[in-house]
Amino acid sequence: MTAPTWHVFHGSGEPRPDGWDAVPPPMISRTFTGQPLVPPPQPQPDQPAQMDRKLGRNGIGAHQLRSDDLDVINAALLCRRPLLATGAPGLGKSSLAYLIARELGLGPVLHWPITSRSTLRDGLYHYDALRRFEEAQLPGNRSEANGAADLADYITLGPLGTALLPYRRPRVLLIDEIDKADIDLPNDLLHVFENGEYQIDELRRIRAHRPEVEVFTHEGRERVPVRAGFVQCNAFPVIIMTSNGEREFPPAFLRRCLHLRLEKPERAQLERVVAAHLGSAAVDEYSDIIDNFVRRRSELGTLPTDRLLIALHVLTQAGRVDGADRLDRQRLAERLMQPTDSGG
Repeated sequence: MTAPTWHVFHGSGEPRPDGWDAVPPPMISRTFTGQPLVPPPQPQPDQPAQMDRKLGRNGIGAHQLRSDDLDVINAALLCRRPLLATGAPGLGKSSLAYLIARELGLGPVLHWPITSRSTLRDGLYHYDALRRFEEAQLPGNRSEANGAADLADYITLGPLGTALLPYRRPRVLLIDEIDKADIDLPNDLLHVFENGEYQIDELRRIRAHRPEVEVFTHEGRERVPVRAGFVQCNAFPVIIMTSNGEREFPPAFLRRCLHLRLEKPERAQLERVVAAHLGSAAVDEYSDIIDNFVRRRSELGTLPTDRLLIALHVLTQAGRVDGADRLDRQRLAERLMQPTDSGG
C-alpha cells in the first residue's frame, strides 16, 4: 500500500535525502524562540554504529509499524508533541526513537532510562556540589571572591536538558520505561513539555556577574553556552516515551502526548525483522522456527520478538559447529524462546 503523502516519516529504515527539512513548520503554539547554538554541534562519528546496533542494518523498527501506527507517529512529529508508546515488552518501542533519528537525519539519540528514583532534575541537569567543595579545599586552588569561579565545571546537562537546548534541528530523546517512575514525575514534566524551557538554579543565582557560562552536554563531548541560567528550545525535541503498561498516567500528562499502542508483529513483519538482523536467507532457512515462535506466542499470550532473534542467532552459530544433521533445532529454539516474566 502506498504511504499517505502527508507522512514525513515512512518507517522505511532508510535515511530520506531531505531529512528533517521535509517536516513543515509547527503551529504557533508549538513555536519556541530559544537563540540557536552557534556554531551548531557536529554529528558524532559513531552515529551509524549506534543505529545498526539498535535497528539492524535495514531498520527493525520499520517492519513492526502498521499504517495506523505511522499516522500517530507522523501526527506527533507535525504537532511537536511527545509520543507515548505502550505495549508488551519486545515490540520495538525503544527502537522507534532510533528509527526516527535515522530516517530524518537527527543525529544520536539521547537516552533517559527511568527508575523509581528518577526525578525531573535528573533529566535536566546534575550539579556536583560535593566534588566542587572537595576540590576547593585542595592546596593551590584559587577561587574568586564571589565563589562563582568554574561553577560550570561541575554542572552537566541531563538527557532531557540537552534535548531542550536551542538546536535548529531537534534532538531525539528516548524516555525509556516511564511507567517505572515515581508518581510525581509525569506531572513534573508538564511545564517542560508545554513550554520547552527550564532553569538551572545555580546559574540563575550568579547571573548578575556571570551572565553566560558554558556547561557540558549529556554526552560530555562538548560545552554549550547557557545565559542567565535559562534554557529554552528552538526546535522542540522529538520525545519518545515508552511504557509497558504497568501504571496509569494523570489525565493532564496524557493530554500533552499522543498515544501509540503497538501490537504484536504479524508473521510477515517478523520475517522482515529477521532479515534486518540476520539477512534475508535466514527467513527461508528458519521458516519452521518462525512458525514455532508464532505458535508459542499465541499460546503464551506474549513473547518478546528478541527471543526469536536470540534463538536464530544461536542456531546459526551452533549449526556451523555441529552441522544441521546433528543439531536438534526445534528443541534448542524452544529452550531459548521462553517468556521473560518470572513465572516462565
